[in-house]
Amino acid sequence: MAEKSGSKMKKNIWRLAILAIAGSLIYGLPYFRTYYYDAYLETYNLTNTQMGALGSMFGIFGMVSYLFGGVVADFISTKKLLSISLILTGVAGFLHLFATNYTMLLIIYLVWGFTALFAFWPALLKGIRSLAAPDEQGKAYGFMEAGRGVMNAAHLAIALAIITAVSSKRGDAAGLNSGIIFYSIVVIVLGVLVFLFFKDPEVSEKSERFNFKQVLTVVKLPQVWILCLILCCTYVMNMSYAYFNPYATSALGVAMIGGTIVTIMADYIRPFASMGGGVLADRMGRPKIMAASFAIMAVGTIAIALFPSMSVAVFVLLCAIVYIGMYCNYGIVFSLMEEGGIPMEVSGTAIGMISTIGYLPEVICPAAAGVILDAYSEAGYKYYFIAVAVVMLIGIAGIAIWTRSIKNQNISK
Repeated sequence: MAEKSGSKMKKNIWRLAILAIAGSLIYGLPYFRTYYYDAYLETYNLTNTQMGALGSMFGIFGMVSYLFGGVVADFISTKKLLSISLILTGVAGFLHLFATNYTMLLIIYLVWGFTALFAFWPALLKGIRSLAAPDEQGKAYGFMEAGRGVMNAAHLAIALAIITAVSSKRGDAAGLNSGIIFYSIVVIVLGVLVFLFFKDPEVSEKSERFNFKQVLTVVKLPQVWILCLILCCTYVMNMSYAYFNPYATSALGVAMIGGTIVTIMADYIRPFASMGGGVLADRMGRPKIMAASFAIMAVGTIAIALFPSMSVAVFVLLCAIVYIGMYCNYGIVFSLMEEGGIPMEVSGTAIGMISTIGYLPEVICPAAAGVILDAYSEAGYKYYFIAVAVVMLIGIAGIAIWTRSIKNQNISK
């Protein structure tokens, strides 16, 4: 079995690479405004509130549409969904070049919410699952997440070089447009490559047409609800580690550049933690690795909260430990679907439901952190980090529930 699994993973490694690259670059356009915030603000004559609304248009649409996108991914060709999503994202990027007012920008971000979140994300995760055998799922998802991390660093560096070169000669507006053109061309090319080389997952014929029963099937699976809890706990840390930066500068007195390094460090740890976690998960058991990762995140976060007088070196070390656990878990959480016996023909719907609930921290955490920090000022970081650590402990409980559920499922079989 191991040999067969290994051969399937190796056979599809280049397809995995294309999907990992696509999974990174498709979000270059929707998040472009955050990389070049001030220049974008000035070029399009926007207020900070309007900038926030653009992000909300993209994010909220995604939050309410994950489930529906997952259902669609189960009765429309995965290859076609991925390809069309990438191409339409690039086309919307070219339309962005002609945006002259705020309303047009809102419409473009709405389109990106549809193409990059509604149609693309569930299809991407379903596609990744199909390219690896059951005992290679952790490695496959870890490879995808590691690849996304590497590509994030690569395309940001390339885009920055292009924008800087053009801006120095033709101004900021032309520089931003050159970056948008770069991302638009690349995602369209990726869409063509996916269409030419990706192979649709083998599923039963009954999944070729929409059937509401498949939604009910997913709702009745206890494993889906447990995964919702596990992903939610994992993603709380993904949405909270950004507060290590202001905590370092305000509580520890670290210089601004030092605080920025603490945040950027996560991008360098991401590929190694994601891939390493995936390999260990397949060898030692996914629940064990995830429970250990939740534990080190909890310990690291509590230490950061309770020992504000620590040295900068110790703080950086604790942050690194937290990042390892964070990306280890985030890289393999969806690999649990195979272990949970979730059928391939409803995996898109399952991914949609898990994502809808599991990514709620994207809405909740910033709001909660803002309220706590406004109410308690610098001490608010301590309270917020303790709350995050408690959520990590809940994640361990979620893993324990998952292990018991799988054990009972195997006994019943």
